[in-house]
Amino acid sequence: MKPLKPITSRETGNRDHAKGGFSLGALEDLLSDCQNQPDWRTRADTAHAYYDMGKQLTHEQEQKIRREFGIEPRQTNLIHGVINGVLGQEAKARSDVRVEADDDEFADVSDVLSMRMKEAQRESNSDMAVSNAYAGQVKGGIGWCEVSRASDPLDYPYRVNEVYRGEIWYDMLGSKHIGLNDARWMVRKRWEDLDEAVAMMPEFKDILMQAVNGWDMLNLPDDENSAVYKAYSNERRTRINRDEWADSSRRRIKFFEVWYRVPAEVVVLHLGPTRRVIYDENNRLHVEAVSRGRVKMSKTITRQIRMALFAGPHRLLDVGTTRRAFPYVPFFAFRDDEDRSPYGMIEGMISPQDEYNERRQMVNWMLLARQVMIDNDALDHRYNTEKDVEATVMRPDMMLVLNAARRNAEGVRIGNNLSMQKEQFDVMQDAKQLIQDVPKVYGSQLGNAPAGVTSGIANSLLIEQGIVAMGELNDNYRFGRKMVHEQLLDLIVEDHLEEEMQVMMGSGSQRRVIVLNTWDPRTGAPLNRVKDAPVKVGLSDVPSSPAFRMQEQQQMATMIQALGGSPEALRILAPAYIEGSSLSNRAAVADDLRRATGVPTAGDRQAMQQAEVEARRRAQAASQLQEADAKAKIAKTAADVRLTNAKALQAEASVALDVRNQVMAENPQPTEDDLIQQALNDALGDVDPMQGMQGMQGMQQPQQQPGALPA
Repeated sequence: MKPLKPITSRETGNRDHAKGGFSLGALEDLLSDCQNQPDWRTRADTAHAYYDMGKQLTHEQEQKIRREFGIEPRQTNLIHGVINGVLGQEAKARSDVRVEADDDEFADVSDVLSMRMKEAQRESNSDMAVSNAYAGQVKGGIGWCEVSRASDPLDYPYRVNEVYRGEIWYDMLGSKHIGLNDARWMVRKRWEDLDEAVAMMPEFKDILMQAVNGWDMLNLPDDENSAVYKAYSNERRTRINRDEWADSSRRRIKFFEVWYRVPAEVVVLHLGPTRRVIYDENNRLHVEAVSRGRVKMSKTITRQIRMALFAGPHRLLDVGTTRRAFPYVPFFAFRDDEDRSPYGMIEGMISPQDEYNERRQMVNWMLLARQVMIDNDALDHRYNTEKDVEATVMRPDMMLVLNAARRNAEGVRIGNNLSMQKEQFDVMQDAKQLIQDVPKVYGSQLGNAPAGVTSGIANSLLIEQGIVAMGELNDNYRFGRKMVHEQLLDLIVEDHLEEEMQVMMGSGSQRRVIVLNTWDPRTGAPLNRVKDAPVKVGLSDVPSSPAFRMQEQQQMATMIQALGGSPEALRILAPAYIEGSSLSNRAAVADDLRRATGVPTAGDRQAMQQAEVEARRRAQAASQLQEADAKAKIAKTAADVRLTNAKALQAEASVALDVRNQVMAENPQPTEDDLIQQALNDALGDVDPMQGMQGMQGMQQPQQQPGALPA
């Protein structure tokens, strides 16, 4: 990737010694742009103050209450409980993160990355960081999460931290995307103590110490090309106020961590209709695919993310990265239509909260206030005056000495006009209800069913309606959470690119070794190439909170009860039911039950594949058996038909034979001997039958020759 140089440069001459990258002038323009952005930060600070206890009244409001009402100012924070109810729903509906592969060929890679993702999620406390960012999103309109590598080698290598909203500034004019994928720049401002900064970057020790302590002109090097002299020149000419980045009393310095996008030329390979990867000349797969013409190549323009680090006006680093997104993930609640500034749920709850506090102060004052009417001759001024009455009228032990010679016996009258108290109370209750109605957080969601709602179905409908009303807020939250773990997956992938990398998977008898970034020894084809694996991060549809797990247990128990007569169903459902229980050794018990019933244990991919093959074999055998049984049934049916037809033919023949015998009995037919005799009689006529027979016999027998054998 080759970043393109800018067409014009704002810096000329000795103004800035930066050669390429993010210059000091660009930093000054960026900070100026930050100052000219819409003032949404004050609104966010106010919203967070209304959530905190004891910060809803300003100092001026408290002084006014003391001065005009004569009572101590009090405030009742109703926003805190409503917002806590919303934040609790996030923890309750939190779902697991999973890593999926689009192709079964990379199933082992997906297993390894899933294992590493679970470990990173646990060790980096990413769920807590995301939850805190969600709290900032709900309260002030925006929260931030940082996904990066740990600077301390003894810490876990990946870190996911919440970042205070006051430290992050971003390109509001050029960004419209909810994830700031189109923003040109983002900067984080934070103070660092000088000793820690020097320890982290000892190569810049002289510049950092001179910048904080003040420049020692006597020891300033004469070489104008030296780094220290250039730093002195930049600080002397910069437009950034020194108080904004240097604190000499505390001995600390403010760093500006600038992430910015620049156009860059890149050569990409078209691996599919929707997949593009950057051509890597060191990757033999890419080289071979291009040499054989197996893939399409194109040269195009993309954006490269770079990082520049400034200590005040002093540029320390400017490097290119392989990231596709900024390491700071935003969690937006809502965005103003005009200037795209963020705001949260508390924004609409401030006005009802102020009105509630004002009405409550008014009601308290009306309950305590007294109306005093005194005749001019009612008091004995030798002992007390009207000032004394005013000072002690609120006391239950007030004492007055009256004038015995007063004209009116009721010269002192003390009363309390509460005629408007009910109206004040009604308005106060209406403001209290508005605090829930404005953000559409119903009482059922907070454990307080509204008046008149006694049905469980009605309560469920109100809870569902409240969840629907917060749909946009929660959609933005899920998008931000997915972005956090996508960037965490990118860091994990970068650490698993070593050739022939062996990773241990599973435990016990299922423990196996997966070799990443290797080659098939028989075919020479690539195998388990992590960089080429089409993996993605997804969020489970089912939350992982204890309440949802209990609900799953109840549903699974109902299924087991309904399928109690099916041994195959129990073999699958019983281990899953045990795994969802609260047993300390539930995983081992579930695996033992699977082994006892012949079901592969969880994570044993080879056993699962063998089980799938065995299941297919059994299914094929069952299918063949069914087919043979069907053929046998058809053959038996055909035989039965033939037997029935034979029996019918036999019956018909028997009937015909009976009829023939009956006919012959009634009309006897001459036999063959009778017919011969009848023919002889017709031939001989009146000749004696015996003579005729002898003559015929003599005619039929031939004469025997001498010596011949008799015929």
